Amino acid sequence: DGTAIDQDGNSFEWINYSTQDWAIENAEVVNYRDGTTIPQVAVATEWESLTTGAWCYYSNDPSKGKLYNWYAVAGIHDNDETTPNKEFAPQGWHVPSDAEWTILEDHLIANGYNYDGSSTVDKIAKSMASTTGWNSSTLSGAVGNDQSLNNSSGFNAFPEGYFGGGGSFYNSGYVAIFWSSTENFTTPYARYLDRNNNYLYRNYSSKRDGFSVRFVMDTSTASTENHQSNSIIAYPNPTSSTVTINGNKAFDIKVYDMTGRKVMTHTGNTIDMSNLSPATYIIKAVDNSNNEEFTYKVIKD
Repeated sequence: DGTAIDQDGNSFEWINYSTQDWAIENAEVVNYRDGTTIPQVAVATEWESLTTGAWCYYSNDPSKGKLYNWYAVAGIHDNDETTPNKEFAPQGWHVPSDAEWTILEDHLIANGYNYDGSSTVDKIAKSMASTTGWNSSTLSGAVGNDQSLNNSSGFNAFPEGYFGGGGSFYNSGYVAIFWSSTENFTTPYARYLDRNNNYLYRNYSSKRDGFSVRFVMDTSTASTENHQSNSIIAYPNPTSSTVTINGNKAFDIKVYDMTGRKVMTHTGNTIDMSNLSPATYIIKAVDNSNNEEFTYKVIKD
């Protein structure tokens, strides 16, 4: 897990999910990678006629998040078909494909992030959604029901809403929608979280819609599981009590919850998590003798 910088100098945090590294903040860029400006378009009638990249704030309110049409995601910056498209994401990153979204979804399902603890069928929405901002829901396992239980995966999807058909803004507090880079024929895929649902769902969308965007690290620069040699592992994971870091070294160990709050410290190669609440935690173990730091994401049952 770490922090990266986009082409406009904005920093964003990212988290490792097995073979993938995902940004856990929405894109904020206003320029393509080469410095070409992505126009801000605040007039609905102008936005509706676009076939090139643009962005806007939700309700044209600068305190809200940025929304992008799909042309921006694809780097389509002019109407000349012979002109190469631009890169939307910063160096070393890209907008996730539909297949990469599916890999993330499958990873979360298989690794205990379903709200009911199951490891089959998509029930991961609560684990991906922010703990605030959602309109309430009475449906069991839904994103808007008991939001304090949201975001166990750290993905932190906030319900920004979207800019859609008719040039109107819709559903702030109700939905978080993210573009993929993949088209099905001429219609792109997006991923949706909804306050009344317990799953991440996939749908086609108009290229003129304004959605949020996340980045995923290029495979050539992405790290392996836990960003270190697989010879140094933390087990068992998930755990109900003690976690052991293999080897005979005494590590300086710190345990953090998913908000970044430090909840435990210890020196050795084991740590007793039995008194911690069931959740996902980050363990950082420092080997001062070799000046190495190892990071593990551990699920406490």
